[in-house]
Amino acid sequence: MVFKYVASVNDGGKERGVITAENLESAEAILKERQKTIIRIEAVRSSVTDSPYFNLTERSHYEKLLSAILISSLQKELVLGQLSAMLEGGIPILNAFQTVAAQSGYFMSRALFCVVNKLQSGKLLTETLSEEMPFLGNIVIGLLGAGEANGDIDQMCRYSANLLERQRKLKGQVMQAMAYPIMVILATIGIVTFLMLNVIPKIMKFLAGRSAKLPPITQALVDVTGFLQKYGIYVLLAPIVITIVIILLRRTPETAYHVDFFALRLPVIGKVFQASSNMLWSRTLGILTRSGIHIIPALDFTMAALNNYFYRSELDKIKDLLSQGHPLSTAFRVSELRPFVPLADAMLVVGENTGRMDAGLLKVADFCDIDLQRRIALLSKMIEPALFVIVGSIVGFVYIAFFMGLMAASTAK
Repeated sequence: MVFKYVASVNDGGKERGVITAENLESAEAILKERQKTIIRIEAVRSSVTDSPYFNLTERSHYEKLLSAILISSLQKELVLGQLSAMLEGGIPILNAFQTVAAQSGYFMSRALFCVVNKLQSGKLLTETLSEEMPFLGNIVIGLLGAGEANGDIDQMCRYSANLLERQRKLKGQVMQAMAYPIMVILATIGIVTFLMLNVIPKIMKFLAGRSAKLPPITQALVDVTGFLQKYGIYVLLAPIVITIVIILLRRTPETAYHVDFFALRLPVIGKVFQASSNMLWSRTLGILTRSGIHIIPALDFTMAALNNYFYRSELDKIKDLLSQGHPLSTAFRVSELRPFVPLADAMLVVGENTGRMDAGLLKVADFCDIDLQRRIALLSKMIEPALFVIVGSIVGFVYIAFFMGLMAASTAK
């Protein structure tokens, strides 16, 4: 044990220091032999053993659900990165988990200590992580399980952290690209609603008091205003209803397949969905096969990581063909995925011929990643002028309609 002490020395001063001994009595005896008068001495305990969750073995079902909601991707990346660094430094896996647990947040700390204590009871890492940390996802748990079997869990922690980081950054880029348009659209809806319900009816009431016939564009404005006053609530609810319908359709694999396939065919945004899915499946499969996982279970893990049911279904068909003895390149060539990522066709053939299938898949992933960044940037550039045209058209329509009606009223006899 380690003890820190304060002792008086012969010249009347004080000495502060650290001493290692089996117990407190031994530490005091050593200091007395050195002719030091002990003022204070106390054990320096490890932050790991000081944790109130050090012996935790069970958590409630509700806590596990909350953990899945409250633990962010950034926290997962940090934990995996720390584990990778410590394991590469030669620290035993249990000590590494304990050390990381001691400095993590509440939910992550409790989950990690439960993992450690169950590992000490003889459970496998994959089984324990599936029970205590399912929020890591099937891909990460599968990678760590492969690392446990192959003896390179430190590398798998690093791969997992990088994979989660890429996914997080991709979501962030898409949200950043869509945040400005959404704000502009919401502001436009608010302004138009205010004009249609408060300003324009008063103007129309003024114009109606004149004997002049309203110009066609002004009459159109009156008609649109009347329609929105009567059915405006349904117009506002329509996007919400459509979103709910899409969510419900995606609850069953059969309808989700067609919804996701249609999304891939959308102008501009469909190409973003394609590049995102292509990058994710090829990189995930490449990392898994490089880590030593057999291609069949690797495809299962890859399908679990994808949100697009069309890609899931096609990869499942590819897995069936592989189970029948066909090579991956042949299975991919006859699948519906080939038109969406033609580069993979040639790269898979080269990978099979050279025995470096993982390298070929990761090359495809790098290309798709570059394509994805380019398409997100293009989407961001296209949305802004499109919004200016839409908003400008609405404002221009209202402005022209109002002044045309005003001119007609002023010239009426």
